[in-house]
Amino acid sequence: MRVMITGGTGFIGSHITEQLVSEGHEVTILARDPGKVSGFLGRDAIDFVQGTLADDDAIRRALAGKDCAIHVALGWGDSGSEMALADTVPSIKIFQGAIDAGLRQIIYTSSIAVFGDHRSIYTDDTAVRPDRFYGATKAAAEVYLLAFAKENGIRGNVVRPGYTFGGPVVEGASIYTDRKFPDIVEAAARNEPITVEQNAGTQFIWAGDLARVYSAVASTDVDRRLYTSVSANFTTWEEIARMAIDYTNSTSELIVTESSIDPSEGRNDVSAIDDDFGLRFDSTPHLRDHVAYLAERATSPVAG
Repeated sequence: MRVMITGGTGFIGSHITEQLVSEGHEVTILARDPGKVSGFLGRDAIDFVQGTLADDDAIRRALAGKDCAIHVALGWGDSGSEMALADTVPSIKIFQGAIDAGLRQIIYTSSIAVFGDHRSIYTDDTAVRPDRFYGATKAAAEVYLLAFAKENGIRGNVVRPGYTFGGPVVEGASIYTDRKFPDIVEAAARNEPITVEQNAGTQFIWAGDLARVYSAVASTDVDRRLYTSVSANFTTWEEIARMAIDYTNSTSELIVTESSIDPSEGRNDVSAIDDDFGLRFDSTPHLRDHVAYLAERATSPVAG
């Protein structure tokens, strides 16, 4: 299969690229900087088209001759109108471009942020009520893709990741930008106090497992589906902190502040990826490995 990926040099996109290539697929990455990930350079199954989400000509060239488009890249804006212009509109153009180029399927990267305000459990059919512009632009692109797929007779599916973690998949690749996880581990390595909120946490997903979801969606005949893609287990930030303290033999004081969070609520139903692809993830071993990776990085001479 010949796949075009936007954001293929970013954290999630690089893991998807590596997963697809390992399975024998050919990947073309639309990238602002094709040299960003040294581990992708010079590989026969990976090529690049230089450009951004605003570069219509580059997008057309990247889509030409492909079977599938995986849209991962995010455009950002501070206001609602800026977010729509930077992300929603380019997403729509990519969907239309893929249809014009004769692609058979499109996979869009959304987020569990589309659900917005609190409910006891979120399923793939839960009504979206985003409470941030980020969630709004993701929700808007979701429904556009489903409409494009129905109107044009192609396969269009949505992957909704949650908090995705992991190290660089190849040399030169990046890790995620959120600082909460690294900050906890680095504080433990420095024997500094760590403060977390009681019962606060999430259903993490390791980037390598998330990449398997994309591969499964691309390689099967599912159509117009929405896949919440997180692990089945819920892990608290207190558990992460204790992993970090234990791994580093830290003397850090762990301060757990009281909260009104009900640990039995706000969970994501992951039955769809299990039912359709036999994928059910436990993030625990990967979380431990990631604590070790972050701790070693925090104490290495280069990091210091």
